[in-house]
Amino acid sequence: MTSTATTATSAAAAPAGKTIKIDIVSDTACPWCYIGKKRLEKAMTAFKEEPEHKDVQFQVDWHPYQLDPSASRVPIKKMEMYATKFGAARAPLIRDRMIQVGQEEGINFSYNGGFVNTLNSHRLINYATKRGKQDEIVEELFRNYFEEDKCGEVPTLIDSAVKIGLDRGEVERFMASNEGVKEVQDEIERSKREGVQGVPNITIGDKFVLSGAQEPETFVEVFNRIAK
Repeated sequence: MTSTATTATSAAAAPAGKTIKIDIVSDTACPWCYIGKKRLEKAMTAFKEEPEHKDVQFQVDWHPYQLDPSASRVPIKKMEMYATKFGAARAPLIRDRMIQVGQEEGINFSYNGGFVNTLNSHRLINYATKRGKQDEIVEELFRNYFEEDKCGEVPTLIDSAVKIGLDRGEVERFMASNEGVKEVQDEIERSKREGVQGVPNITIGDKFVLSGAQEPETFVEVFNRIAK
């Protein structure tokens, strides 16, 4: 993670079969991470629509982060959490702004649900990743929390895993254990050592680092630089 994309460059043909690697450090309770995912997907689609880039593939890997590692595993109301974190006056303003931005990206943000510690959600993402279901579970967990008012308790996580095709019994056994806890914690600490202080943090091609939910055009700009 050494440089940041700033200026646009002209599109260039990528070698046939070229793969662009994208690493995303994210928290499942981060609204800008969900927005960033949608914008990144728009960028990848737009980039591959160019004839010279039709054979380019993207390898996207999600990595855990916790904005509030001390959060309780007992649900609290989402807006109460916002009021505690941002202040009672600012919380509704932030909510309204996020709803507006979300609508522009096809996300129907809802703030009627609860919030819990996100460690278990990251354990589940790693579990699903090892079974070839990373993007499916990330999308499902974002949708659950931000649009369906599901707060990420273990029963909800299990139902989400089953919905994307994972075995209920195996997931139940995994979630009932401590398996994967240290793996998630170690990944988070590694990201912090590498300088990650907020999310989303997106590294493209092991070189270009973008912080925040960038516009699709910014992602395309970086793809073009890598494809040169």
